Amino acid sequence: MKKAALWILVAAALACVGVCLYMNSSRPPTQEDLEREFERMEPNDKELGDFKDMDIPFERQRKAKNRPAKAGGASKKAGAGNDGDDGDDAADAEPTAEEKAEAEADKLVEEFDELTDKWTETAKKSSPPTMDDIDAFVEKFRKVPEDRKDECIHRALNLIPDENVMLLAGILMDKGQDEETVDAVFSDILNRDESVKLPVLREVIKDTKHSCWKTAAWILDVTKQAPTGESAQESTPE
Repeated sequence: MKKAALWILVAAALACVGVCLYMNSSRPPTQEDLEREFERMEPNDKELGDFKDMDIPFERQRKAKNRPAKAGGASKKAGAGNDGDDGDDAADAEPTAEEKAEAEADKLVEEFDELTDKWTETAKKSSPPTMDDIDAFVEKFRKVPEDRKDECIHRALNLIPDENVMLLAGILMDKGQDEETVDAVFSDILNRDESVKLPVLREVIKDTKHSCWKTAAWILDVTKQAPTGESAQESTPE
């Protein structure tokens, strides 16, 4: 009887121990448990995150830490490196035909603007431009792309002084220029001093097919400054 009672007590004790173990293993860790675990961690592990402020169980965090990294992570890093290489390759890539054309256009505009600046700065400091200078000025302007001519000619009209107006007259008399450019130059010259525009008008009326011939002839006729002293309009083409 005593022996049976002893076995019952032992079984009850084991049951209590089992219940306690089960309760301890199944209950979620408390904040104190997490703090103790945090203090027990290695310094490198602490850099992974402050578990004191985390609400998820430490066991889940530990398993996540020990889980192997996904292959996609390495691939992403490799991809990032390749992206950088691609960026370098893109920087060194051959410019497109459009980019080359734009760069060439900018170069031609810059060359003409530099020539304009030259004749702006040399006003009253040197002799007037020669026929060779005028031809060179006209040739530079011819090379400017059509869609950039307007900006170049208006810049020149604003900067070229009266002393070097024959440079502009060279463009005015150039048969290869479009009508809009010719009209812009002619209008600018008409607004200059009489002594400046008169020689240009006399040059224009030498070409009866010039688009500004009629206006130039009328001005010279009204002001009685035609080269021969006769009415310039008498030779108006039919």
